[in-house]
Order: sequence, then structure tokens, then C-alpha cells
Amino acid sequence: MPRRKRYDGRETLARGHSAQGTRTRSHRCGIQTAWTEAAGAEAAVAALAASLDVTRIAHLVIFFSPVYGVEALNAALSRAFPGVRVAGCTSSGEISPMAGLDRGLVAIAFPHEGFRIASTVLEAVDNLDAERAAASIRALRCAHERISRGGQRFAISLIDGLANAEETVIAAIGYGLDGVPLVGGSAGDELTFSETALVHDGRVHRRAAILLLIESDFPVEIFKNDNFEPTGVKFVVTETDHEQRTVRELNAEPAAVEYANALGLDPDALTPTSFAAHPLVVRVGGDYFCRSIRHLNPDQSLSFHCAIESGVVLTLARQKDLVEATREELARLDARLGGVDLVIGFECVLRRLDAEIHQARHSIAELYRHYNVVGFETYGEQYRSMHLNQTFTGIAIGRPAGP
Repeated sequence: MPRRKRYDGRETLARGHSAQGTRTRSHRCGIQTAWTEAAGAEAAVAALAASLDVTRIAHLVIFFSPVYGVEALNAALSRAFPGVRVAGCTSSGEISPMAGLDRGLVAIAFPHEGFRIASTVLEAVDNLDAERAAASIRALRCAHERISRGGQRFAISLIDGLANAEETVIAAIGYGLDGVPLVGGSAGDELTFSETALVHDGRVHRRAAILLLIESDFPVEIFKNDNFEPTGVKFVVTETDHEQRTVRELNAEPAAVEYANALGLDPDALTPTSFAAHPLVVRVGGDYFCRSIRHLNPDQSLSFHCAIESGVVLTLARQKDLVEATREELARLDARLGGVDLVIGFECVLRRLDAEIHQARHSIAELYRHYNVVGFETYGEQYRSMHLNQTFTGIAIGRPAGP
């Protein structure tokens, strides 16, 4: 790892909240980041409010554990940050510029200067009205044009991770954005797969998506990173329930049996760590994209995080070194931008499980600290017009010019 220190900002403990480890960091571009593991929604939001300079905040983006209770957290945010626009979602783990949090709250506070942000909500994404979605995105673009100053633009999507609608949503958003680069993540709920939720400007949303259109005065670049390569083992999807994202048969055999046999495992022994260690990929154009398994079902079918069509050929992938693959990508971004100020990242929860399997979580955390990564662990990632799994996507923001 490079020896020079990448972070040049300010980091403090929140007054009165050091016992919960609440911290804040000011970045050169003007963004403040804050994170806490304080117990209870009221205490967690109070800790953030005490640690941030609220007068500087124009837009707050948050990622949080569902243990806080989304309604309680939303109400606390409205009281603590009056007049501040808020967007965020539940997660399966939070990423702070210091370390990953298991059950906490992280915040990205965009300043009044340096960034222009407009946001909207797409409702009922599991039964998306394409015309209404297109109208919402057109209105969003018009609103953003009114505040634009000609900087670099990008978009962030936050999508209900249990609505099984990311492909439809991303297609609609991609059409409406007309070339604006997009990254994002699907809301999680700590692998319980029971309920995910989003918050936007004082309201709680389920089965919805949030889209933020952002213009920056600083250099930015979106990215995706993975750590797998295809093997020669192929599976043809021969029976599937597309709407439920469930594959019943691979190679005309029960899906779990065929997959487990290829790994030399008993189907009943398959776990989330098995799926993380042995991903399946699909070839699109000249590149491979992961199609991660969500869980094993009692009928030996497999549920996925992405929609899978009958006839699709899935390839068993082998893993490359997770730490080195991540290091190479972050170093590339650092060189391209002339220094990374911070990274807003969306990382599949299966990558965390993979890091735990290979005892690499500490090394990944060191990398994320070095490059000021803040974000959350997702049920799926978005990159341009694709919905992905088992990847790390995000937006790297470069350091302002000057000494």
C-alpha cells in the first residue's frame, strides 16, 4: 500500500457521544461524513447532529441498520435536520471511512457549495408504470438543469432490495437519464430477507426507488470492481420462475443438486458462504457479470438476487484475490483523479462474507480507510444500465486542485 497519507481533512469524536464511537470527518471537497453505532434511533441521530456542522448541509444521504426502526429513525431525522433534504435506505452492514459497522448509521452530508443535487422517488417499482417513471425522471432532469453550473454529473440509485424489480427500474432510469452515468445499491436488511425500506424527505417508502442526480465541481468517476474469473463449468437454466427470481432446474436437474455436485458438496450443506465463495456469472458482450444466489429453498430450487431467464448459460466462476483486486481498482482511481478525496461505495453483502471466509476483512477495511470509502453493504449493485451482484460499485470524488 502507498505510504503517503491520502486523507487531509479533519476527524473528531462527537462531543458527549464518544462512548458510542461516533465520529465525523470533513473532506476537502466540502462533504462531511459521520458514523455511529449508538443504540436506538433517537440517540444515533442525536449523535450525528452533534458531530456535524448542520449549517453547512444541503443534502444528507444515509445508510442504516434496520434495527433502528425506519419510522423512528425517519422521525428523528426530521426533528434533528429541519430543512435538510434526506435520502437513504436500510442496509446489511454500513461502511464508514474508519471501518465497517455491523449495526450502525452512516451519513454523507453534501454541502451547499460544490454540489447541486435533485432527487425523486419512483413508487411501486414491483409493478412499475413506465410512463409515470419516465415523467418523474424528466421532471428530475428539468429541476436539475435549473441549478446546473456545467459541472460533472452522475446519478445514484437506491432501490428496495426485496421488490425484485432492479432490472426494470434500471432500464427505465437509464432511458430517462440519457447517458448520465449511474451507480447505486439495493437496500438490505442484514440477510433476514424480511423487509427493506427507504427514506426520502421525511417519508418512508417501501417497494420504491430513490434517484439522485448530482453535479460536482470536482473530478468524479464511477466504477465497478469484482474478483472472479470464469471456469469451464457451465449450467443451462432449464426451468425458472422469472418473477420470483427462482431457478428450479440447471441442466434439467434440481438446481441446488446440480450446483452442489459441481462443488463436491451436499445440497443440504449449501449456505450463504458457499454462494459467496462459488459465484455464478453470465456473459454479456465481452464481459462477465455475477448472478449471485440468495438462498436455497426447501424444494432444492435456488433463489437469486437477479432475474434469470430460461435458456441462459451460467458459468461457475473461480475467485481471484479479493484484496488485490480491490487495491488495484482503488489505486487506478487515485491515479486517474489525481488523488481520491472520498469514495461513495455500494458493496454486495456477499463480498463481506467472502472476505470473512478468507480472513481478509481487516485488509479490506485498511484499504477503505486509506481511500475514505463510505457506503453500505447491499442486496445488489447498479452500474450504468446493469444490475449486478457480488461487486463493488461506486463513485470516486477527486481532491480539489491546490496544495
